[in-house]
Amino acid sequence: MRSFDPDDDAGEVEPSEDGVQLREDLADHEAHRAIALLARITGDLPGGGEERPGQRAMTARVAHAVARRRSLVVEAGTGIGKSLAYLVPAALCGERVVVATATRNLQDQLATKDAPLVAAHVAGTRVAVLKGRQNYLCRQRADVVGGGGQLSFEDGEPAPRGVAQQIRRILRWSQDTTTGDRDDLDFEVDPRAWRSLSVTPQECVGRAQCPQGDSCFAELARDRANESTLLIVNTHLYAAHLASGAMLLPAHELVIFDEAHDVPEIMASLLGTSLSTARLRALATSARALLGPDVAARTGELATNADRLAGTLERQYERGDLRGLDESVVQELSRTRELVTDLVERLRALAGESSSAEERARRARALGPAQHLANDLLRLDDVDDDELVFLARRERDVEIELSLIDVGPRLAADLWSHVTGVLTSATIPDPLPARLGLRDFDQVTVDSPFNYHDHALLYVPAHFPARNTDAAEPAIVEELATLIRAAGGRTLALFTNRSVMNRVADAITPFLSTPILVQGSLSRVRLIEQFRDDPAASLFAVTSFWQGVDVPGHSLSLVTIDRLPFAIPHDPLAEARRERAARPFYDVDLPRATMLLAQGVGRLIRGVDDRGVVAVLDTRLAEAGYRSALFRKLPPMARTRDRARVEAFLRELASERP
Repeated sequence: MRSFDPDDDAGEVEPSEDGVQLREDLADHEAHRAIALLARITGDLPGGGEERPGQRAMTARVAHAVARRRSLVVEAGTGIGKSLAYLVPAALCGERVVVATATRNLQDQLATKDAPLVAAHVAGTRVAVLKGRQNYLCRQRADVVGGGGQLSFEDGEPAPRGVAQQIRRILRWSQDTTTGDRDDLDFEVDPRAWRSLSVTPQECVGRAQCPQGDSCFAELARDRANESTLLIVNTHLYAAHLASGAMLLPAHELVIFDEAHDVPEIMASLLGTSLSTARLRALATSARALLGPDVAARTGELATNADRLAGTLERQYERGDLRGLDESVVQELSRTRELVTDLVERLRALAGESSSAEERARRARALGPAQHLANDLLRLDDVDDDELVFLARRERDVEIELSLIDVGPRLAADLWSHVTGVLTSATIPDPLPARLGLRDFDQVTVDSPFNYHDHALLYVPAHFPARNTDAAEPAIVEELATLIRAAGGRTLALFTNRSVMNRVADAITPFLSTPILVQGSLSRVRLIEQFRDDPAASLFAVTSFWQGVDVPGHSLSLVTIDRLPFAIPHDPLAEARRERAARPFYDVDLPRATMLLAQGVGRLIRGVDDRGVVAVLDTRLAEAGYRSALFRKLPPMARTRDRARVEAFLRELASERP
């Protein structure tokens, strides 16, 4: 194994031909071990498991990559069983491996099912899950909140009745939980309730200073992570780990990124920063409560400044000037920096005074975010060439975003120079390795075992209005109503725009006798549960449902996509990337749309017996010159533009299912 000890001055020795052969022999040996273990694991599954040649092939390639310390990119089609294919070699390698996933569903599946299954067959394997600190209940805050009669937020405002009820419910749960993990709650928690009982990394006083440090849920999770050989995290935490200078996760030389297609955007965002006026108001409130009337003028000015900044950001955003900051915003930020710096110094001086443990914790919860805010303001004043500052609307407010235009150089320097990676997904966009800064790697595609040609139809309507015309939405309503009736419900209707989704849902409801579920009406978990439980239901959803949703065939016969998922024309980050690309459409826009389309299409066939239709209501998929690039990443389904054929197939499926 390569040493990273700075005191090791022996240097690297160029391997001889014999050394290269030994390494290849070792890799072959490890591949055989991994395949044999995979056979034992799958053989112990109910029914003896499924015969999956693709899973064995992927297992061998991952084992080779791990043994040779050479990064690997694997496009593994749906149904391969890729989780076991990388977990088995990871468990056998004898070192700590970090597995990072982009979605909570997959993280939970790995933590509760796949990783423990592998660990049961490999002695010494220790599985742990680590999440960001704000995902764990803070015992110190719970003690303080639970000790009062009237529940209130830290700024003194009383908690609304429903939020107070949830806080009490969480406090009762805290007496029995062994993890303190928010995801272990059996109800959908109001963010305000959880916020009152948790802390961000910036707010935490640290294990040594906290009265509850020895029993802190977050610190205990870190202890388990430090003792683990298989550590499961989400990709956001891994990106935060890199942004922190590799301070959040235990040392490791192997990382596996599942759902790797999401890694570039997560890295671009987390290696950057964002600034909201809500953060300024929060600092004004916390500083006023701690520092008292002596700083009333300062905190009042910061709150006023936040309001002015919000106004200037709103005006710039409404002009459509999304890239960079105009002069009025720059002026407001200059004054903001002065005020924040002054309050940070005052809070820092206050933190040195002796006081109770709770008072010290309150000061830390104010000082940490204040320092973080001050650093972000300084960073906005010194933007690198590979970074972009732009405006984005988050709910009602306009925020300042700083993202990396190109994450490749940063990852090449800070990640791949120290860590070997295995990157896998059902869809790997062609430019992905280059975008992630990978230079020395292997790449392989493992095809899905599913019989797409006989089990699925890909349908694009003939003579359909162009998506950018006024006639498009009425045509979508009519087409959807016809197809949903033929399917007897059982439809996942995916949209690229929430407003369009809501308008189509409202317009189509009178034409259907089966129920329509619309994203936003219930929590994501509850929507999926209702959709699975009621085969007659149709679910209308936007971007977050294009991936990570797994619905069995009896509840899903039809997936519809309202348009090809190209980025909006004036997306600032996409524009900046186009300016750097030799072929903007083919290097930036088409790979992204292809990946999202493949993810959406992939919701249909999730098992060997699943059958159904994917209807893409955008004629460009059948007629545009670039359609072959899209088809190359889609499953090999039979294609048709004949609606009568589609209706007949859907009715046949509906008649076969309960």
